[in-house]
Amino acid sequence: MFNVKNKAYIHRKENYMVAQKMLEGNVLWSYDYELNDEKRFGWIKKIAGIFSFLKPMHNHEGSILLASNGIFITGDEHLELPLSHIEEVYMGFDELFPASSVKNFGVLWQPIRIKSFITNSESQTIYLVINYTGLFTDNKTWFNTLISLLR
Repeated sequence: MFNVKNKAYIHRKENYMVAQKMLEGNVLWSYDYELNDEKRFGWIKKIAGIFSFLKPMHNHEGSILLASNGIFITGDEHLELPLSHIEEVYMGFDELFPASSVKNFGVLWQPIRIKSFITNSESQTIYLVINYTGLFTDNKTWFNTLISLLR
């Protein structure tokens, strides 16, 4: 497994220039098509909020790094999202990740949804829960920092 901190580099001709590290932490995350799996998450979306022992819906766990050039996730799956490929950043609940699926029905935190393009005709959407403590997350800090980098 490679170190997420070492992935915050951008290549400029023959030299390497270090991108500025902004934030790092732990992440629970899923692709949108994974959350759409009714066999796995159907009942969780409806009633999980009343069970305090459940983690938020997710398919992957790992470490996350936000650098000045992108988002880098390592763990059971590796994912790199260059900032230049991000089309949409949203913090809140939707039909795939409803408030009923989390403890306190979303009063204390909301997931981050990022839509990015892979190619001109192909995109991907991921949902992130960052530094989940059982009650709170750092999603608001990450969302605000990411928005400021994208402006």
